Amino acid sequence: MMRMTTLSLALVGLLAFAGNAHAQATSPSAPSFGETTPASAMLTDQTVDTFVDAFVAVQEVREDFAERLGSATNEGEAQTMQQQAQEEMLRAVEQTGMSVQEYNDVATALQNDPELLQQVRQMAEERM
Repeated sequence: MMRMTTLSLALVGLLAFAGNAHAQATSPSAPSFGETTPASAMLTDQTVDTFVDAFVAVQEVREDFAERLGSATNEGEAQTMQQQAQEEMLRAVEQTGMSVQEYNDVATALQNDPELLQQVRQMAEERM
């Protein structure tokens, strides 16, 4: 049960990450985070599977940097580590073959589809 709660919180945290990544990776004419797009409405099993791989990779980066942040000696060092973590999370998503936009589309779909969210939770738990 504790693992499921942790995973649920991680998915909530994921949506915050996805929003930050989206803000960095889009132009002003692109849809803002939270808007549904045709791509988010038509997710394939492969897209969801790739998203789970990206999510697990992002969580690994988060956990690694959470441990490192504990050893930061000052606020400047902590901010530098947070920036490095965000860059590594973006790379982790892209290394799965998924673009940041696709990642955001799936994250948006998760907000709007409890069944899909449950499916992603189960898949991520199996891979963590």
